[in-house]
Amino acid sequence: MENQSLILVVDDQPVGQMVLASLLEPEGYRLAFASNGPDALNQMQLMAPDLVLLDVMMPDMDGFEVCRRIRADPTLALIPVVMVTALDDQNSLLQGIESGADDFVSKPFSRAELRTRIRTITRLNRFRTLLDEQRRTASTHAQLLWAIEQSSDGYLLLDADDYPKEGNSSAWSYLNLTGEPTLPMSVPFLSVVNEHYRLEPKEAWALWPQMLTTPRYLVRTEGATTFWLQVKVLDLPGEAPVQRIVQLRDVTTQIATQRNIWAFHGFVSHKLRTPLTTLVTGISLLKRHSDELSNDTQMIVKIAYDGTQRLKALVEDILGYIDAPLTCAANEGARVAELPAVLATLGQELGLAQLHIRADLPATMARLVISMPTLELLIGELFENARKFHPQQQPEVVVSLQHIAQSLRIEVCDNGCTLTASQLRRLGEPYQQLDPDFTGQVAGLGLGLATVAQICWAIGGTYRIANRAAAPGICVTLEVPLLPVLIS
Repeated sequence: MENQSLILVVDDQPVGQMVLASLLEPEGYRLAFASNGPDALNQMQLMAPDLVLLDVMMPDMDGFEVCRRIRADPTLALIPVVMVTALDDQNSLLQGIESGADDFVSKPFSRAELRTRIRTITRLNRFRTLLDEQRRTASTHAQLLWAIEQSSDGYLLLDADDYPKEGNSSAWSYLNLTGEPTLPMSVPFLSVVNEHYRLEPKEAWALWPQMLTTPRYLVRTEGATTFWLQVKVLDLPGEAPVQRIVQLRDVTTQIATQRNIWAFHGFVSHKLRTPLTTLVTGISLLKRHSDELSNDTQMIVKIAYDGTQRLKALVEDILGYIDAPLTCAANEGARVAELPAVLATLGQELGLAQLHIRADLPATMARLVISMPTLELLIGELFENARKFHPQQQPEVVVSLQHIAQSLRIEVCDNGCTLTASQLRRLGEPYQQLDPDFTGQVAGLGLGLATVAQICWAIGGTYRIANRAAAPGICVTLEVPLLPVLIS
């Protein structure tokens, strides 16, 4: 085996030491053992292990105290510590974090998972040791180590001309590069990502590589699956370096969760109110007349039952929507010709007294790549925001529909307040809202516009938000792709 990393196993139980030895020796690691905390600290002064596997439950000096003493000693403080514990409560986890542990493994542990964690940590520690020795002549390696030790995300070190000079395995995987490519690369970073991803939002990427609070995303759609990477340019400590470090973080799950929560809330608000009212009314009447079983009572029971069935059907539709992909089959997408009437009805339901719809739509059987319920949720969010952020909650809203090439442009403009550049950026960020004193108390999680943008990007469309050019208010412009026309 080529792996010569030295691991110190600290466990007061011989059985625990034997289990870890049987797991690690076949991997080629050199092992040392300590049966208590003081013995472990003494051995660490004599040797510099690449990793400490530290049992928490030990007499006299437990693992938390051992870890605190390691972190307090400048000669030992950088050695990685993985705590092995049977405790899985939150207080124990917080205590371990406060004591300075790098990672945790709960008993009983997965042998494969433990091997993988140890392999990753010892590899990073070997990098750290090597780079510490060569710091003056290899400062770029030290910068890469700083980034890698912060997280397990993908990291790339780019030079002043945007060419990747170093990176970890996660970064190469995200860029669809097998193994570690020849470095430094001869292709700039933006050219590499453009081969595999769409860059969203385009306004933020146009300012690359400036550091922005607005998130930058790399989006790749394969069939019904959309993969999201959030890209950050990190602010390195010390003097401004010639190079920069880029963090690549997989946020696919978080974005899907945002969309599902928002979609669920939208359906609850717009679809469940009527049947739920029917159910509550029916059950109340049933209770009032429970002393008699007349024909009237039987009718009331029937009303309650019908309401319950309708509610059940709608809940099933909601769950079906959350589990379904955004894109649609050719016969399921929203028909473009039906949009003016659907949006007019939606405006009435949401109480928009001044809604104007301007449609430049040729006679066509075109359909969008998203369903009509999804489109209603998108436009409904824009309508509700127009009302919510209008000073009197009585906006004039103008919707323009325009068929452009292989997409439909939907522009929603209101006559509310003009926003600052900072506020416009924040409106597209997840969990961000305008200042509380802008319109008074604003309820909600701040997910709406961020999710509208993410849905548009996920289906290959675009999203833009800007102030109106010559009057107060804002305009949100969506471009939604059309399904290909099938010729029979």
